[in-house]
Amino acid sequence: MNLWLIRGLILAAVLVLVRAVLGYGIYAWPESGATQRAISVVVVMIAALAWPFFDGYADAKEFEDEEDRADLTLLWLKSAGAAGVMAGFAAWLLSFVIPGIGSGNLIIEVTVGAGFMLLLLSIPAQIGILLGRFFGDRARRRSTEPEPEDEFGRHPIHAHHQKEPILAGSQRSDKHADAQHGDAQHGETQHGQTQHGDAEYAGEYRDSDFAAERATDRDDKR
Repeated sequence: MNLWLIRGLILAAVLVLVRAVLGYGIYAWPESGATQRAISVVVVMIAALAWPFFDGYADAKEFEDEEDRADLTLLWLKSAGAAGVMAGFAAWLLSFVIPGIGSGNLIIEVTVGAGFMLLLLSIPAQIGILLGRFFGDRARRRSTEPEPEDEFGRHPIHAHHQKEPILAGSQRSDKHADAQHGDAQHGETQHGQTQHGDAEYAGEYRDSDFAAERATDRDDKR
């Protein structure tokens, strides 16, 4: 069974129960009919606000990204519409047993009465969803560990293809400077090795070949 239909059935049962109690109360104490109607409206609005509040709270606490969350707005609109139609039909049936529970006209109950119940249920439901997600976000942020920050209060950026976070600001500059310093040291080492090799080559040339070249020059002069 769909989630919206389950919620609609339960809300319809609440509406029928409230209307039955209201009908009996007005029949027994007609002088306080206005007070009884106001109390009935408040009870229905509290019931329509409480369940969506817990739905929004659980959804926001489980999913941080809004795209991953459920569409609770449409869910509770469908639930409120179904509850209004089912409650109107049930009130029409009970009007033959309990006096004052309904208008006695089926068409009015499932159209005008259902539309009024849709407004009475959907507005508190949307408020409950917003409040539930607000408190759910707060509870999730309190339960999770805070991400590390740099000296400017910025968080590292985690890329999907990188195992280490991308450093921002001065940390990235320090890391780049260390890399350049390492490259400079490596270049100096290679340059020193090259000069050392040239010096060895020059030393070998002077020691082994200089005397032979002088002897050759003397022979040419003779």
